[in-house]
Amino acid sequence: MKTHPVLLDVDAGVDDTLAIAFALLSPRLDVKGISTVAGNVPVRSCTRNALLTLEILTPVLHSLLPERKRTSPPVVEGASEPLREKLFTAKEVHGEDGIGNASKFYSRLLQKPLNISAPDFIIQTVQKNPQVTIIATGPLTNVALAIGKNESAMKRVREISIMGGAFNGFHNTGPVAEFNFYVDPDAADVVMKSGIPIRLHPLNVTEQCIVTPHDLQAVRNRMLREYLLRVTKFYFQFHRRTERFLGGYLHDPLAVAAVIDPSLFDYEPGYAHVEFAGKYTRGMSVFFPKLNPAKEAALPEWVSRTLRRRMSVRVATGVDPARTKKLFLQTLSAYSARK
Repeated sequence: MKTHPVLLDVDAGVDDTLAIAFALLSPRLDVKGISTVAGNVPVRSCTRNALLTLEILTPVLHSLLPERKRTSPPVVEGASEPLREKLFTAKEVHGEDGIGNASKFYSRLLQKPLNISAPDFIIQTVQKNPQVTIIATGPLTNVALAIGKNESAMKRVREISIMGGAFNGFHNTGPVAEFNFYVDPDAADVVMKSGIPIRLHPLNVTEQCIVTPHDLQAVRNRMLREYLLRVTKFYFQFHRRTERFLGGYLHDPLAVAAVIDPSLFDYEPGYAHVEFAGKYTRGMSVFFPKLNPAKEAALPEWVSRTLRRRMSVRVATGVDPARTKKLFLQTLSAYSARK
């Protein structure tokens, strides 16, 4: 089976951890590396969480059929602050350590991150793998910095699959924003306007997919199952307190699912922007598929300039929750040895 090269850029909280496991265990993806970024928790904790997840997954990866045997990808630590704003975290959702305070169950890590900046690592990975897809599940700081440093190299990216943004009245950070875009709206706007092909999976779509403790009991590998149940317990209890269901949204795994099987989603092409200067609208997602200038009053200059560009963003407008959840759970179980 042909695999697709991907690079993960994560603010490794609970749903990022699920996304990392999903990507690494998928027979359709070849994870070339993981870069971390401050978001759910400070970046040092994100790096530790990514490395811990890889250590838990290593025996599982080694148990795969010989032709699918994987090795752990390199991890690099990225931006510790947004481009301009002060860091805003979500410890109340993900725990003090970002993985539901589960790190206390595990000893000191054996692995360390590579000594290279995240933008340089992203650029080098793209140059070595011209058809690589970036799966971004945190604030887009690292990706924006890479674009600013070497835009021509980043134009070689096949696609960026992003969990971010919110439309149709949805929000989880303030009155109009999704968390990732709120944390670093400047970076999100840079990426949206970069011209790189983008699949954007906003909050109003990701909140259609829920995973429960019962679902995770189906993971066959005992070590992985115990790890995921520990990591998600705090996250699940947060949703029980705030939304009255025991479980959690599969926000970040949906950005992985879109690369494995795009047919799970409905998309609409168009233009996307992110508000970064508004006093009340920081992180607000702005999307329009087409405008008919003949029906408009005098167009603002930025709108006219936007319409001259090629539409490079496809926004998910719908998802098949049952098929997506099935793919996620089967991937976590199908290739793991029973232990």
